[in-house]
Amino acid sequence: MKILCIVQARMGSERLPKKVIKPILGQPMIIYTLNRLKKSKYIDELVLATSVEKADDPLVNVVKSQGYKIFRGDEKNVLKRFVDTYEKYGGDIIVRITGDCPLIDPIIVDNVITYFLSNDYDYVRLDVPDSFIRGFDVEVFTSETLLKVWEKVSSLEESNRYKEHVTLYIYENPNVFKVGSVKGSEFYSKSYRLSVDTIEDFKVVEAILNHFQDEYVEAKEIVKFLDENSNIADINKDIKQKEV
Repeated sequence: MKILCIVQARMGSERLPKKVIKPILGQPMIIYTLNRLKKSKYIDELVLATSVEKADDPLVNVVKSQGYKIFRGDEKNVLKRFVDTYEKYGGDIIVRITGDCPLIDPIIVDNVITYFLSNDYDYVRLDVPDSFIRGFDVEVFTSETLLKVWEKVSSLEESNRYKEHVTLYIYENPNVFKVGSVKGSEFYSKSYRLSVDTIEDFKVVEAILNHFQDEYVEAKEIVKFLDENSNIADINKDIKQKEV
């Protein structure tokens, strides 16, 4: 059994352009995401999936320079990009991560993978934002589920929102797919934002990494730090998540 982790990212961002290669302590943000995922005990192959657009060339160059694999596909149809990445690299299980999560925790990722493997689900996600902090987001599904979504979405007249958001069709159709979630304890059920969509989000992540001086700092230590430093946690407290 092969577990393929696909990290989706591109340079375009409405609220913070080029955020994925914006440096934190001298290292591009996307490299934090990839380096931390490399610590997973279960992921067999790790691939960055970006677009074929010239604007994404700087991202590709940064990621290639660190020795990571890359797939370039459709810019707007992210679902097709995932299907094409899977068809090139193969895999029985797909882990989906977004490139705006530089503090993704491999321990949490592995817990979600373990829960998926231990149960009979088509799709499992971390329970964000209800009982887990945004920025630790993990989704796990079978390759068969991915192909089934692609087949169903391709036949829909109004399919753009499903093509742009890879797994949206799955959790909007729990009658079609067996959907599970990994819920967090009260410790993780907080309204902090650790995904980077705005400059305020970026400042929070930068402050955290600057404090610990350790790109592999664990989620529990990050949450403790934010609990004890409301001045940092409050920097992006008024930022609203973009609507799907």
